[in-house]
Amino acid sequence: MDMKIHSESDVVVAGGGPSGLVAAIAAARAGAKVTLVEQYGFLGGMATAASVGPFSPFHYDDEQITMGIPQELIERLMKAGGSTGHLKCVPEYGSGSYMAYFDREVYKKVAFDMVQEAGVNLLLHSFIGGAVTLGNRVTGIRVANKSGFLQVLGKVVVDATGDGDVAAAGGAEFKWGRESDNLGQPMTMFFEMANVDVDRILEYIEQNPDDFEWTSRLYSRTPLPKELNQTYFVAQGYKKFVAEAKAKGDLVLGRETVLLQSTMRENTIVFNSTRVGKLRGTDVDDLTKAEIQGREQSMSLAAFMKKYVPGFEHAYVSSTGVQIGVRESRHIVGEYILTQDDVVEGRRFSDVVARGFFPVDIHDPTGARGYQAGGSTWIKPKGPYDIPLRCLIPATVDGVVMTGRNISAAHEAHGSLRVQGTAFAIGHASGVVAAVAALDGVQPRRADIGKVQRTLIAQKANLDLGGAADKRSAA
Repeated sequence: MDMKIHSESDVVVAGGGPSGLVAAIAAARAGAKVTLVEQYGFLGGMATAASVGPFSPFHYDDEQITMGIPQELIERLMKAGGSTGHLKCVPEYGSGSYMAYFDREVYKKVAFDMVQEAGVNLLLHSFIGGAVTLGNRVTGIRVANKSGFLQVLGKVVVDATGDGDVAAAGGAEFKWGRESDNLGQPMTMFFEMANVDVDRILEYIEQNPDDFEWTSRLYSRTPLPKELNQTYFVAQGYKKFVAEAKAKGDLVLGRETVLLQSTMRENTIVFNSTRVGKLRGTDVDDLTKAEIQGREQSMSLAAFMKKYVPGFEHAYVSSTGVQIGVRESRHIVGEYILTQDDVVEGRRFSDVVARGFFPVDIHDPTGARGYQAGGSTWIKPKGPYDIPLRCLIPATVDGVVMTGRNISAAHEAHGSLRVQGTAFAIGHASGVVAAVAALDGVQPRRADIGKVQRTLIAQKANLDLGGAADKRSAA
């Protein structure tokens, strides 16, 4: 098929999720001409399209790890009344984490503001359907939109599709899910319920602690604006109610507990509770089934909450995700594959471009079991770990920089780096790498690591180059 050329840029960013959004801004600020392509009419990825929230931690214990453009985004959201900023979880769970609540609608506007101010060319409503290649080099992407089928060309493409779509289409080697059975973490349809009596929820939690796997409240270090001053909490449980309802046939749900938390909207609760497993988010038929099953579980769970759970008697479903949330799919094989040991041991690398810190968080790929039941995994790293440049570079394909959850990592390492706090940092790194390579006229694997690191630091990213230098490895 003869496809028209839409544009030619130094850097093309394929996908406007957390990593792609930040990558585009970073590349443009580094001096590159950038085009950002997104399938929806807004940016933000899973946070806006799949209602995933709040932002996962930017911190390891009390140390903030993710900084730079991602932190600027938080501050811009706060200024616009669209975020609480970083709230600390008490009691701590996992990494002693903080979470930042945000308003999805404000996020959409602030994201547009930031990319436009950086000079990024936006191409929305454009589905990414393949790669433009020259030998083993990707030279652009193929998109389908209201104007037809188009080519968007660039010296370097940042694959921010989440699923490694561009790299895979360009011939890159990849692995799918975990190596033992090629299963990925389950997908989840997020939804919200409004008109909830939060006081009754908190009262039940306090009076029935054994009915929960864990609970936590969140607090701000500085006073919140009056309109945001409410109780923020997260809880995973209602084990007794779930077991009873399933036994009676009153509940269709892919897990044994309910994971819910507060939102920025008073008396509105968001659910991270549906679980659709053993289907592939990269297969259109599987993805179709997942959407149907996810909504079936959402509506069943909402009815269950109204019937069984104190505080939800008068609640109603106020929103659902535009699409189901996909946790895991392809792992592009890069010049280095990040391992669980790298993550858990807090390993350092000389070609560090981002840092990770979140626990190895793996939702049971085979069933409904939670953490206490032994189906899922939660391992806290001994300290923050480095993500090397080599994890962003496909081993056999040129012209591409990977970003977000599809970088080169084992299933277990992916369980840590897939969260938004780290995806933002990886996005920052990938944008700078792409810009440096494009402007220097070299392939990304030949990008000057010193220049990359200096540019990231100039953009206020946190690489901790002066810390634990003796523990760094080039291996």
